[in-house]
Amino acid sequence: HFYKRMKYVTKFGLRLQHSILNICKSNIFKNDLKRQHSNVSLSENNKVANFNPFVVQEELEKQQPSPLRRLFSLRNLEKTIIGETWQFLLTYLVLYYFVQIAFQLNAFCGIDGLTTYDVEYSEINTTSTETCRNTLKTYFTHWEDQTQSMTRLITFLLGFYVTMITKRWWDQVSKIPDADHLSLSIGGFIIADPKTKDAGHHLKKAVMRYALLSWTMCLSRISGPLRKQFPTTQQYIDKKLMTLEEANALKIDLHCPSCTSKWWIPLAWAISLVNDAYNIHGIIGKDQKQLIVIMCNLRNDLYNLAEYRLKPLPAIYKQAVWAAVWGWMILGIVANQNTIHHTDNGATIGMIFFLGFPIHGLLMYMLIFGWLKVADILSNPFGNDIYDINLASTLDLNIWKASVTLENQDKTFNSSFLRNPYLGEKTTDEEQNIPTANVFISTETRQL
Repeated sequence: HFYKRMKYVTKFGLRLQHSILNICKSNIFKNDLKRQHSNVSLSENNKVANFNPFVVQEELEKQQPSPLRRLFSLRNLEKTIIGETWQFLLTYLVLYYFVQIAFQLNAFCGIDGLTTYDVEYSEINTTSTETCRNTLKTYFTHWEDQTQSMTRLITFLLGFYVTMITKRWWDQVSKIPDADHLSLSIGGFIIADPKTKDAGHHLKKAVMRYALLSWTMCLSRISGPLRKQFPTTQQYIDKKLMTLEEANALKIDLHCPSCTSKWWIPLAWAISLVNDAYNIHGIIGKDQKQLIVIMCNLRNDLYNLAEYRLKPLPAIYKQAVWAAVWGWMILGIVANQNTIHHTDNGATIGMIFFLGFPIHGLLMYMLIFGWLKVADILSNPFGNDIYDINLASTLDLNIWKASVTLENQDKTFNSSFLRNPYLGEKTTDEEQNIPTANVFISTETRQL
């Protein structure tokens, strides 16, 4: 009865504590949301497209936790090396102790002794239990020698495989284009003239929106989270990355899931806008070819990313590595057996099991299978794993960065600290000195 009462009191206290913590967290969270929203908020006129301010703030404040702290964290245990490899280690321990228990109980030798087949004389011989154990020890030693030679082959094969997967991962991650380069470049090419301020603002906004539209359409083909966020054309329109007229120009249905097949067309529209701005309207004062080269490089990076994902390594490569490692572990189960029998030199079964625990084999196989899991994680850098890159969040961050750049570029027309005061004074002085100069020249001429 006392136990039940204490259990009820404990449950009530835990619920009360949980409620208080939720109330405190909700108030803190509301204050954080207000602060975050104010830090990344922008005017609608400068927004290239819609973005989630909370996702942007989270991306800006993202910090990578310490690997050692994550290793001993129960919250992230399944994403540590122990959580990723415990199935393989448990399989190894079960099979190891199955063979070890059978060896200690002479299960391999049978009741009357181990039966072996003599190939030379083609006759069946029965040996004693002691001879049987010695024969098993000989086999264990022989398999240990085989395992040592196979270990060198496995480490070479695994090192080559993981190195190639890591290189492919870095080639994909390093080629993810962002909005900084194009937004800064187009701001430098457009003439800062108050007469064409609105036209230049529209041009920069349209070019950046088309670039981000191509970015989203291309990368949604290789990223599950991004494809889930943009399953049809309607989501692009809701995000304000695309208009209904542009969807009709692409000849795609609003609810068509394969709307990303023409992902490079928005970049072609952006190039046409740049050419018209240079050749017809004169908004771009420099050679527009450099700006077109930047957009073509953006297309090349997107194309290379799509090719990496759509043309992966042959599946037999991965199958060969996994089959080799599993075969090596099964061979090691026999090779790593403790050859001391509990009847030798007064040893006990408890001593054999405790002192003969295969800690060396567990560490070795944990590292090998850990490397294999690393290769699996790196083989798809844009998946749903905790280590993968969330392109949906990266899209919101790129939209925000492009919008912030556009907003600050327009401050040249409204902010005094971005103007050169000497250029303004020089222009004023020249305008004021024009009549004075004429009077001086006329006086000198009169004296001459």
